[in-house]
Amino acid sequence: MVSHQWPSFNEILSGNPETFIALFYLIIMIAIYAIVIYHFYRYIARRDCFKESKREHKKAIGFCKYFFLFPFVAMLFFIGFSIIFIALTKTDTYAIKDILSLSFAVIVAIRITAYYTEDLSKDLAKMLPFAILGVFLVDSSYFRIDMVLARINTLPEYLIDIIQFLILIIIVEWILRIALNIRCAILPKKEKPSCE
Repeated sequence: MVSHQWPSFNEILSGNPETFIALFYLIIMIAIYAIVIYHFYRYIARRDCFKESKREHKKAIGFCKYFFLFPFVAMLFFIGFSIIFIALTKTDTYAIKDILSLSFAVIVAIRITAYYTEDLSKDLAKMLPFAILGVFLVDSSYFRIDMVLARINTLPEYLIDIIQFLILIIIVEWILRIALNIRCAILPKKEKPSCE
């Protein structure tokens, strides 16, 4: 497949509306992609995925949020990164199971670093999505939509593996939250702000 030729500055100024429209669509697509990724990575990179409740039983509400809502959030993270990896793999050398394993590893690494420092977690979470954008802009022939869709269509065959990875992500999150609560319980008062 031949790489797409982007219009030159002279072609844009020539008055050909097709050239300008193609460039305008490219600009809009890049902007929308960047905005979606911006919100995606900032959310996944936060240590506390849910805002703390101001109500009377905030511990119980927090427990319910992480017990009932976090599995859905983890599923969105997992699907998002799986699709990113599916789009990044040009050849068939990576099996879907390998892609799912990589997605799991990246999500768990992001969640672990979120408990260490959110800045590192944000850097890690935005690296891959913006790498895809860079690859696309350098070589638009890199992505074959038919190959990506064919791989996405095979995902239901790996439902058991996906469920196992999601359970592991949830277990890791609970271990991290318990460790944080233990750390906050034994820290001196001057270090408590990092627990909030």
